[in-house]
Amino acid sequence: VAEDRRPPRAAMEDADTAAQQARDARSIYIGQVDYESTPEELSAHFAQVGAVSMVTIAGYDQGYPKGYAYLEFADLASQQSALSTLQGSIFKGRTLKVSAKRSN
Repeated sequence: VAEDRRPPRAAMEDADTAAQQARDARSIYIGQVDYESTPEELSAHFAQVGAVSMVTIAGYDQGYPKGYAYLEFADLASQQSALSTLQGSIFKGRTLKVSAKRSN
């Protein structure tokens, strides 16, 4: 068994990166979000395919929503279901664009 000889900080950064990648895999990008939408409303719309862990509407905290959001599901199956069934769904009179969240 090989011993990890890196400093503890490097090992923690690797763990943080792995955790972020797992969250990104369960997340989606939502475009064409109505500017008056709330995280709770989006969560309710997407809850039909699975448990929603977190909703982030870009600019919402500053009072200037940008028309897109990120949503994290509790599991990968829910994310995949959202991609296949809610792309093009109507929310507050707008056709949503749903895609997998890209990681940089």
